[in-house]
Amino acid sequence: MRTTLIYDAHGYLGNNPVWAQTGLPVPFEGPDWIKMMDRTGFDGALVAPPGVGAPDDYLPDMDRIAAAIKEFPGRIFGMCRLKPSQGQKALDQLRFRVEEQGFHALKMNTLDDNYRLDDRLLLDPIFELAAELGILMYFHTGDSHGETCQPSMVADVAVDFPSANFSIGHCGYPGWTDQLVPALRKAPNARAETAGLFSPAVIQGIIDEVGADRIMIGSNGPNSPIDLPHIMVNKHMNKLTDQEKALVVGGNFRRAIRLDN
Repeated sequence: MRTTLIYDAHGYLGNNPVWAQTGLPVPFEGPDWIKMMDRTGFDGALVAPPGVGAPDDYLPDMDRIAAAIKEFPGRIFGMCRLKPSQGQKALDQLRFRVEEQGFHALKMNTLDDNYRLDDRLLLDPIFELAAELGILMYFHTGDSHGETCQPSMVADVAVDFPSANFSIGHCGYPGWTDQLVPALRKAPNARAETAGLFSPAVIQGIIDEVGADRIMIGSNGPNSPIDLPHIMVNKHMNKLTDQEKALVVGGNFRRAIRLDN
């Protein structure tokens, strides 16, 4: 009988037409995630609206996530996705999704609204509310727009909100992984999430520097097979102890969204 809990710290739920090209149902909703998790050995997943929902302010997909949270409590966890330039409207949306619908996290991606993570005048009201609500703050970092969303920027925010939990998405990959270890050392309330980084050697190197309690697996599912990250950790990172593997594939996630608090 399996005793290790396995959670996906970064997936998507909603209406993304491109998924139909791989034979997935569109929209991809709560029951679809449950089937996928049952098939691949997952206990739960943290999901956000896909980026194609930007023209509708992600609202239809956040409604789908809310329905999934209600139908599958303890297995589907929601990330709210906002446009910071909307000001009070964005703040009201965040509070509603958390307090009324049980979302556990906020996702920040600078492409959503053409901003920078170091634009604190714009973003601090959102960070302050997220900290008040006690939710995880997830930040997309890395790739072609990494200049606007570097791990170092997440660390700068995290040290100003020491009571909140932070997730450095994608470990800064590609292009900004060299900032990850310094960022995690600077901000003890931050963890890194691995979606898109399928290199056991790189992840092991990060763990060697900061410890196994600072890394969470993520998949980008259903864009990618969701079982690849936990297979990578459990089958191909044998320098880790069983206890360390359990932290990386699930224990750290539970702490990040305060399931074990």
